Amino acid sequence: MVRWQKAPVPRDQLVLFAECLEDRIPENHSVRLLDEILDGHDWSGWEAEYDGHLGQPAIHPSILSKTILYALLRGIRSSRQIEYAVTHNIDFIWLVSGRSIDHTTISKFRTAHAKQLRELYRSMCKHAIHMGVAKLAEVCIDGSRVMGNANRFKTITAEKAEKLLEELDKQIATAMEELEQNDEINEAFGDDCGDELPPEVSDLKVRQAKLREVQEQLQETDAARRQDGIDPQKNPAQLSTTDPDARILPNKSGGYAPNYTPMAVTETQNGFIVGADVLVGNVEHVEAVAMVDRLKEDYGEQPDAALGDAAYSTGPNIADFEERSIELLSPLAGGDAGNDNPAIREEPTQPVPDDQLDELPLNKQTKRFDKQAFVYDEEKDVYYCPAGQELPYSYSEKVKTQGQTVKRRSYQCKACRGCPMASRCRPNPNAKNGRRVRRDEYEAHRERHRQKMRDPKVQERYKARLHYGETQFAFIKQWMNLRQFLLRGIDKVRQEWLWSCTAFNLKKLMGFWRTICAGNGENAAEIER
Repeated sequence: MVRWQKAPVPRDQLVLFAECLEDRIPENHSVRLLDEILDGHDWSGWEAEYDGHLGQPAIHPSILSKTILYALLRGIRSSRQIEYAVTHNIDFIWLVSGRSIDHTTISKFRTAHAKQLRELYRSMCKHAIHMGVAKLAEVCIDGSRVMGNANRFKTITAEKAEKLLEELDKQIATAMEELEQNDEINEAFGDDCGDELPPEVSDLKVRQAKLREVQEQLQETDAARRQDGIDPQKNPAQLSTTDPDARILPNKSGGYAPNYTPMAVTETQNGFIVGADVLVGNVEHVEAVAMVDRLKEDYGEQPDAALGDAAYSTGPNIADFEERSIELLSPLAGGDAGNDNPAIREEPTQPVPDDQLDELPLNKQTKRFDKQAFVYDEEKDVYYCPAGQELPYSYSEKVKTQGQTVKRRSYQCKACRGCPMASRCRPNPNAKNGRRVRRDEYEAHRERHRQKMRDPKVQERYKARLHYGETQFAFIKQWMNLRQFLLRGIDKVRQEWLWSCTAFNLKKLMGFWRTICAGNGENAAEIER
């Protein structure tokens, strides 16, 4: 016969708990560690935001901050779920000392103290640096994509905006005609006429102004897409009407949706996020230098090296990092043919031998000879093609590429007709114009960078990028469930991302703090001071 356990505390039995709340949480519980670390932060900046003479006594900002950060570490992001946890989970109850905190208070708090949150985030980073578990000598910069809280199918294009503006113009014209008729009637009876527009007309004017801003923004985006080789007629720029700050971009999981681009600068000693931001659009490479510059403003020191993927090795970025004496470790987009490139020959006026033609670098898109198959003679200011023909200077122009404006020189061959390599060099071997190669003002910087990245020691150092460039995003997305932002608008989204980065650093700090405290109590006390 099976015997079943009886309930130690039947539901209808009166109970007198002899233990206090403090006894319900083990000494080594993570919530105690989080509470201890955040108690050491200076909360005076937060306290100054409150007026203690009005309304009910406020919950101290440290309590609310601890609750939000601890919830993130538990994978809880929704303010309603946090509200539930605060009244039902013993660790949350201990953290807030039995307070009841409604979801509205939590929701308003996490977007109301942008400056103070930034200081808390920096404080965690400085704490890690002071403990010796973070170092800014070498950093890794990377970005990801996180979906915005917006409907994928509620979007607008420049063409649609133009049609809506035409409809609005008609509505405003009709409303103004009615207004003039009413004014004439009022004047006939001697009534006073107000100078202000009626609310219905005023609202239409506001909508018209906002729609024109949207139209201008879409037209600028279409122009930029046209320069990048995208036909706006076939593939026009779209703007989400649910969250206009989000941009329609490819999802990491497939398909397209309104997305933001969260950024993280990570130090490569233990992976603390020392720089965080959210960008609008796929422009992470444009902001790379500014984010690294911000480290000196925030922590008083500049990194010696910065690691990034191929998107960051643009000409302007390479030049800017060189100017700051920061070593940029980033492979050039399009790859590198290496030192074995047969295009590099003693006499470029002679053609590449037939048995080496298959080894010449090819462009991944066109499958024809890449620019690296052409040799530049700086003294003569000409390029030489694999057939040994000259490509003299043709013209100069200013172009915007990848969000950055550069001066570019074009070189064009005049001997392409009848060339035996034409089918390998041009999509249309019989085209009227010869093969063109372009060279911008940063080509010399690129060449130095290419030579540096060929060094085996540099390549070995660059391997750290994969770990420190990707781990933080994987953790925040998986552990904290941040695959889609809850808030809308770039300002609120930046706040949401900064809370997550602060929680990420706090978790790392808690791990080191626990190890130090367990190993040497005196050392922990010294660090705390």
